[in-house]
Amino acid sequence: MSDKYVTFADLSTSEPDGAYRIVVRPKGSAVALIAPHAGKIELGTSEICKSVAGEDLTYYLFEGCKSSSNRHLHITSSRFDEPQGINVAQSAQVVVTFHGQNGNKYFVNVGGLADQLCASLICRLKAAGFTASQHNDTSLQGRDKNNICNRGTKGQGLQLEISRGLREALTADKNAMARFSSAIRSALDEL
Repeated sequence: MSDKYVTFADLSTSEPDGAYRIVVRPKGSAVALIAPHAGKIELGTSEICKSVAGEDLTYYLFEGCKSSSNRHLHITSSRFDEPQGINVAQSAQVVVTFHGQNGNKYFVNVGGLADQLCASLICRLKAAGFTASQHNDTSLQGRDKNNICNRGTKGQGLQLEISRGLREALTADKNAMARFSSAIRSALDEL
């Protein structure tokens, strides 16, 4: 399904007040966490992003708040241009983005231009008991330099595509969420 809106300007002038919410928690950290399709757009990504952020990492959420048709608020990551989100990305060295993808099985696909960090994160997620790999679909690997995950000062970040099944499991189980978040944080500690 293609996006209804190509730019944030298109979205913001077409959607009613209250259709979306932007949440920014600045911490001045070298790593910024971003969920550009959060809230009701890709369920569970807000909660996962905030869990990984803990008390010390900057995060940004673009959350769908409509009673239906939140998918219309999705702007592809390589075109995501909401000004506060771009500012958060550009203020950090490395950006990690959280996305939802279809699938009832529990898995996460890790992409982005930070190849070494990507490989490390896959290993750490597997060690924590999660199924993790690089996505087979090259369009979902976060390799575009304009992708929001690659807009930090280093020009390379991470994109996590988390299955619906895993997102539901993580938001329902505090221990699983803590294990998942800890695996991500341990990879980020290498920076």
